[in-house]
Amino acid sequence: MKLTIAQSVLAELIETAKNGISTKPVDPILGSLLIEASDSGKLTVIGTDLNVSIKTYSIANIKQAGTVALNAKLIADTVNNLSGELDIEVSDRSCIISHSTGKCRIVGGNAEDFPSIPETENPTVISIPSKKLQAALLSCLYCSSTDETKLVLTGVHFQLQGENWSCASTDGHRLAFVSSKLEVSYEPLSFTVPRRSLTELEKILSNAAQNSSCTLKVGENTIQFILPNAELTSRLLEGQFPNINSFIPRSFANEIVVERKGMEIILKRISHFAEKKHKIVKILWEVNDQQATLMTGNTDIGDAVDSLLIKTQTSVGENIGIGLNSGYLQEALKHISTDEIVFRFNKPLQPVIISPVGGLLDQLTLVMPVDVQDFNKPQQLQDTSKPDTEAVAENSAEAESLPEAEQVSNETTNREEKSTSDTPATNKPKSRKRKQEAKPKPELETTTV
Repeated sequence: MKLTIAQSVLAELIETAKNGISTKPVDPILGSLLIEASDSGKLTVIGTDLNVSIKTYSIANIKQAGTVALNAKLIADTVNNLSGELDIEVSDRSCIISHSTGKCRIVGGNAEDFPSIPETENPTVISIPSKKLQAALLSCLYCSSTDETKLVLTGVHFQLQGENWSCASTDGHRLAFVSSKLEVSYEPLSFTVPRRSLTELEKILSNAAQNSSCTLKVGENTIQFILPNAELTSRLLEGQFPNINSFIPRSFANEIVVERKGMEIILKRISHFAEKKHKIVKILWEVNDQQATLMTGNTDIGDAVDSLLIKTQTSVGENIGIGLNSGYLQEALKHISTDEIVFRFNKPLQPVIISPVGGLLDQLTLVMPVDVQDFNKPQQLQDTSKPDTEAVAENSAEAESLPEAEQVSNETTNREEKSTSDTPATNKPKSRKRKQEAKPKPELETTTV
């Protein structure tokens, strides 16, 4: 093999493909990258851990075709410390890289031992705009479970029916749901992709062109995501994913709109006072005063109270108290990019839906509340006053320093047209503590403290 390529191009190919390799490969060859140079002038770099494979390619000045397997870390460290045009020559597993001031030699492995990447047989082919797919992944991945014993919950579930597509994830205490439209109508199809595979796909999509599309080839056990300069192949998760629509209420008695950045600032300000186990933030929706008061407290370290203005649409004329996990709430806000968000709920111990007002996709996050009995302000902090418009504006200006998530979401309450799979009782998400009374339908459960 003999070729010439720019250092920056080769470094990008290696860095992307290297994400397909396990940090602890079970076989030395799985710690290597397969580099292929073809007579057509295309250079391909492949990395795999057998569950997910990443293939990247680019045009290069190829003088002689060939293949070599090189240690991923060694080739990455070597190329990252070079610059300019690189001349690469491979002979008998020995790879010599020549640059402007010197040369280096890397001893490679046997390319024939590198595992072949499976091809998806008889696939269903789907095309989704790259930026919409990336936005959907950013809105769902954080709710998938990191507990490998939960099997199918460690992935994101995709559904297609007609012109509608959606993806959803849950860890048993919260869930995320995103939906949008396709340009082509499809037969009903559902599949679940592992979290790790989609995390690497999101990184690839972040570098995709604004108007590009991602082609999905869905098979029985594998799926391929194909982009102009990269391809990711992943196994699919087996098992029945929970029926997400059964957990989302169809109607709501209360809708409260708040300014997102202002709430993010307040949560950042008061969350470190929350007790460590459940990280509870108590929210008192003061309907008549059109304000929300957020409270956290720990008898060992102290308390905090803060307020912000709200806009309410509620049939209840009295204050409403809800307890939420502050970590879950902060993560939900982090993955919304619109200026305003809406909280929808019925009763204090029933699911709370958080959605953006506007956005690229229809999006919601469902969080189960915590059973809190006392919503009185701490005695030492009783003089907390109603915030004015200037204070909210100050919170917004301060929040400009917070990282922005990608453009996502919209209000989503009507799920009547979406197709869902039936959920066996064994797959129902479970909370940290069960309620005693039976429920008429499956529900995510509250935590009692």
